[in-house]
Amino acid sequence: MMIPGKPERWGAGDLVLKALLAAILCVLVVLLFVVLLGRREDTRGTTPVTGPQPGPVVQPGETVQRPPTGPQPGPVVQPGETVQRPPTAPPPPPMVGKPDRIRDVLQEGKTYEVITTADLTGPVRDKEWGFETTVNLAYRAELRMWRTIEKNDGHQIVERREIKECRMVKGTSTAEVKFIYTEPGVLLFGGIDYLLTGGQATAVAVSVIEPVCAVAGATMQGYLNDNNTKIAAKLDSLSGKTVRITFEDGRGVTTLEPVGCSLTEEERDFLFGSAVLTDAFILPDESSHPGQVWQVDGSAFVDFLPPSWRGVPEGAISIRRERDFEERGNKYALLKCYAGTIQINATDNSRARLATLTPRGELKYNITDGHIESGELNAEGTMEEASRDHLLFETRFETNPTVRLTYSCAIIEPR
Repeated sequence: MMIPGKPERWGAGDLVLKALLAAILCVLVVLLFVVLLGRREDTRGTTPVTGPQPGPVVQPGETVQRPPTGPQPGPVVQPGETVQRPPTAPPPPPMVGKPDRIRDVLQEGKTYEVITTADLTGPVRDKEWGFETTVNLAYRAELRMWRTIEKNDGHQIVERREIKECRMVKGTSTAEVKFIYTEPGVLLFGGIDYLLTGGQATAVAVSVIEPVCAVAGATMQGYLNDNNTKIAAKLDSLSGKTVRITFEDGRGVTTLEPVGCSLTEEERDFLFGSAVLTDAFILPDESSHPGQVWQVDGSAFVDFLPPSWRGVPEGAISIRRERDFEERGNKYALLKCYAGTIQINATDNSRARLATLTPRGELKYNITDGHIESGELNAEGTMEEASRDHLLFETRFETNPTVRLTYSCAIIEPR
């Protein structure tokens, strides 16, 4: 009871309560400071340094390399080392069981040049350190590789795979953006990795984004700033690497051997998921007739997806043989993907990466040469990437993009 004219006295329980409230207030102040500090970081993830600076770490005449950013996984497969398929590898593609068909789609001694592109556009909900924003995304991934078939006996295939180019370019803006579409087999970003650094936009990069094309000269940078436009390019770690792949019908990729390079654990696991016999899976019976339909396991479409996604698709796609025709003296079958959904799960210990796509479109199969010559698939999808190693906050990336995939393959004479 409070006595008039005398100060109120606090008991031991009240003092404990006040101490807890003060401690909670201190924690909130510290968390607010951390969040605000993180928001002030520039697009390269660095913050200004104040106070006394450490002494020199590079001496006169010493040559140093550009330091890596972020954690760098070390190689687990050394050059020339042959590794066996691990028990944790994804399930192999279905068995073809037709030696003549296998020999026809990957002919021994020939080199196939494969070019794929993936375009994603749409709004992105990006949550980082407790702050959520929505921007427009324009993303393109491009791959060019040579596949030389060193051996094919109708059951076992030995392929030398040279990944010539593998790059991604991403643009985000408060304005609606998208990259200019190209025909299957045409790359847009030749050499662009030399023109871009993380978070920096250049006139060359911006010139391929349609809404910005109309903005020229001195107004371009102002347009970029006003719409908070950021463009970044990145080479995939597999770019420039060569690997010898041994594939067995029904068992999938059984061994890998990097040639003149090394492989990380992530790269190794991704390559063990290669379909290799994609053409035989997508058209299992060349003697089928127009109007016939069949289902194709989702894993057969892994070569249509960017390697940077690192996931092996699951599910099934329904294909119909639309019509047969002749062109430039070659016989063709037009195949249509008309139903089905694939799921990609590339989750690892540090982050969850999930995607669902419903590809629809046409594939042009060259019956004379025995392979898919070109194709274009369009899809609606969902994608989510979320960190799993933050103590107090998460980083989350969610989008429902429109996706366009192109594929091109031609038999070439290696140079």
